Amino acid sequence: MNPDEKLQQGLERFFALRQHGKDARFKARLRSLQSFQATRLTRTHAPLLAEPANRQAIGFLLDEVYGGKDLLPVARDIRRAVNKASGLLPDRVMATSASVLEAAILTQELDEALAETLHDSLDGPLDTPLYIDGFRALGREPERQRQLDLIGEVGHHVDRYVRGRMLQATFRMVRRPVHAAGFGNLYDFLDRGFTAMGDLKSAGTLMSRLTDAEARILVRIYANHPDPFAEP
Repeated sequence: MNPDEKLQQGLERFFALRQHGKDARFKARLRSLQSFQATRLTRTHAPLLAEPANRQAIGFLLDEVYGGKDLLPVARDIRRAVNKASGLLPDRVMATSASVLEAAILTQELDEALAETLHDSLDGPLDTPLYIDGFRALGREPERQRQLDLIGEVGHHVDRYVRGRMLQATFRMVRRPVHAAGFGNLYDFLDRGFTAMGDLKSAGTLMSRLTDAEARILVRIYANHPDPFAEP
């Protein structure tokens, strides 16, 4: 499947999300769940965040990929005319954006499913045992692994495709025409990601460190470990 097809498929999934509806209670529950998860991820990966060069990259990942911040205007840009966008942006940038957006959309789908599983438990403070019980009850282990694989893929895309000086120069050159064509949200989303990872020696190495830690947590959760978020 080429990047354009992946983006189109992702759009169908994204706009089918329940969070775009009018159910205010569900939206509040989803925000509560995502706030809990953001706190947990920040605590779990505190050693990585303590390294100054990693902060921007992990911040982008947690806020905009895991958290889905500002994803709606990006998706609207793509839906409006993805074919035109792909004609302006380099193919390798489009391939990277397809991976980033797939990771973000899958994360939102899993979050919504978990919010539905936890249901009215999210109307009050959410604690770790309750969260873990809901996580296990939901299951969907293959999709959780796919989520981590996509995050790792993004890091390798950045290392392999985006670091080249010529590609970076081309990306900068198309800023004005992309904005003029109405894809400013998409461009700015990608620009924030590339900028955040610009100080890293290897985005792939950082993402592997993060996803390896999360993969170990997944194993412990599904194996009914009493404290899956504690490193062994």
